[in-house]
Amino acid sequence: MNRANLTRQFLLFGISVFALACNLASLALAPTPTITAPAPTLTRPPSATPTRAPRAGAPTWWDARIALPASFNFEGDARRAMWSTRDVNVEAIKDFLLAQTQGAGYRVFVITQSRGAIYDLLCVKGQDALALNLTLGSDTTIITAQRVGVLRLKVTGAANVELDLPLRARLDPKPGSEISIGTAVPSSQCARCEYFINVHIAPFKGVGNYDSKPGTYLIDVQVIPGGDPDKDDFRWPIGGCTVTVKESSGAFECKQLQNVNDQTKRIDVSGSWVQP
Repeated sequence: MNRANLTRQFLLFGISVFALACNLASLALAPTPTITAPAPTLTRPPSATPTRAPRAGAPTWWDARIALPASFNFEGDARRAMWSTRDVNVEAIKDFLLAQTQGAGYRVFVITQSRGAIYDLLCVKGQDALALNLTLGSDTTIITAQRVGVLRLKVTGAANVELDLPLRARLDPKPGSEISIGTAVPSSQCARCEYFINVHIAPFKGVGNYDSKPGTYLIDVQVIPGGDPDKDDFRWPIGGCTVTVKESSGAFECKQLQNVNDQTKRIDVSGSWVQP
């Protein structure tokens, strides 16, 4: 072997050794891969307490003829009734309660606060009235009920009406700056028609007698006797008003209210109310 070939082989051997050394160095510097074991599957033990069954019940004043489904869970007390249900079809619940209350002999006024979500059912029969509210929650429907007062309304003149109406809320006869006596419920005469009565007294001294004679009390009255608010709105009782307020009852009489659109049309209005 000549000197040139020996030199060439020596160079090739050196290059091979150098390459092998580089490869070994790169392997030493490379990070060691981390192997993560799969997380253990946790099995939830069965609950020691079974799911609570709906609690049946109602206050003693609740009309037993208004039967409620067994799925309604009673959560109220002796004064205020409240139920909850997992049924979120509020429209169907409203129709069911409407049928139940009408079947028990009540006249029912349905007020839509939010279609498919919030409804008021005001039910009246004689001297008894109930205010029911249905409200849709995230996964439940809440039904509340309470007793309210009854207003006996009589209108004569350009309109003639005599019927019992439920109050929307309990009247508080404590002395204060003012009080509003009345109610507002829909009428079947047209889509926008309503029975609206508002007897406003200021200042209000509490239980007692009130007269609209000049220098005594300011008594404002507005009545829509079941008609369209744009056509059948009566105010300004030129014949004066008298009102008697007791702890849980009262009465009023106002004469010659004028139609705001046609002052030749006039009505006399009287009413009395009683509340539990």
